[in-house]
Amino acid sequence: MNDDIESRLRNALRRVDPDEGFAERLLAALPEQPLPARVAELRVARPAAPPSRWQRFAAPAALAASLVAAIFLGQQMGAQRYADEQRAGLEASRELMQALRVTSRKLDVAYEAVRDRDAPPARGDDEETRT
Repeated sequence: MNDDIESRLRNALRRVDPDEGFAERLLAALPEQPLPARVAELRVARPAAPPSRWQRFAAPAALAASLVAAIFLGQQMGAQRYADEQRAGLEASRELMQALRVTSRKLDVAYEAVRDRDAPPARGDDEETRT
């Protein structure tokens, strides 16, 4: 099947030589009038007018303005980030102090419980009078 398609394609696309006198018939069918040659007009370019002061300084001024804006925005973002970090640090400090207070209270309770359990029983007034 593949070979059949391939051979048919080769036969259809093979080179075919033109008939005898093909070139003469083609040239005879062309019009006899020669086409006029087109000549482009040669224009001498005038020297360009010197750029105005605005045209000379527009690009450097725009570059400088964008640089100033970038520096200003960078400083503002840095200051905002610093303030956010300060706030976060203070909040973390408050949370730590609260946790230390709670821990201290719990340790005091545990110390009291251990001390009361290990303490010798209190002597009553009866023992003092006996001696």
